[in-house]
Amino acid sequence: MQNAAFRSLGLNAVYLVFPVRDGELGQAVQGLKALNVRGFNVTTPHKMGMLRYLDEVETKSAEIGSINTVKREAALLRGFNTDGVGALRAMEEARVRPDERSVLLLGAGGAARAIAYTLARRGCLLNVANRSVSNAKRLVKSLNERFGVKTKSLPLSKKALKVCVNRAEIILNASSMGMDGKHNPPIDKKWIRNDQCVFDIVYRPLRTKLLRDATAAEARTITGLDMLVNQGASSFSIWTGKRPPLREMRRAIFKLSKRNVASR
Repeated sequence: MQNAAFRSLGLNAVYLVFPVRDGELGQAVQGLKALNVRGFNVTTPHKMGMLRYLDEVETKSAEIGSINTVKREAALLRGFNTDGVGALRAMEEARVRPDERSVLLLGAGGAARAIAYTLARRGCLLNVANRSVSNAKRLVKSLNERFGVKTKSLPLSKKALKVCVNRAEIILNASSMGMDGKHNPPIDKKWIRNDQCVFDIVYRPLRTKLLRDATAAEARTITGLDMLVNQGASSFSIWTGKRPPLREMRRAIFKLSKRNVASR
């Protein structure tokens, strides 16, 4: 996706992937600085750990406590988070206005935190469910203190989720559940209604079980690729200062997605 954007604008740049193991993030960052890399993305599980290796952090990203985009400026590394804006733009493209809506958010990790902060700023009524209830409670506490919104935490159990699904206008999976095709969100397909929007940020597989169940219920759906394109476009602008070629980026990522599905 990023390489398609670079080619489209004739930029002398390349986007590469580097696996970084737990405990080696600091070494990886030093290596990137030594190579004079212009910028980079940070993904799970390093989004929160990246904060300690930055010289400056955008104010909103510092509040979130999670970083997914880094830009090098001279000898300094500046951190940003584009997950929240990526999710918001994906919803807007699907003609879903999240303002002051009731949202069930699954997850409390890096991406979930960014999305939660973005939605809280829009006055959403958030219920946060997570495998670690203590992490959900910490996120809810920070949202309530920062925005004064009605935000609650709940365990990731069918009993608790059934009530929240029934009340929710938007169901948003911002966790890794569904990524392996086995450990899916514990939401019964019978609970989903056609007047709801179901958004799953997982993009491999593209049509997760949650989204397939939502489609069967005739609910509106938003895929993880919709968010990926938009958060990637924001990262592109941060690194280059240029307007991202969204059409080319979207074409590249959906072409890759179709190829991956066909190869299985």
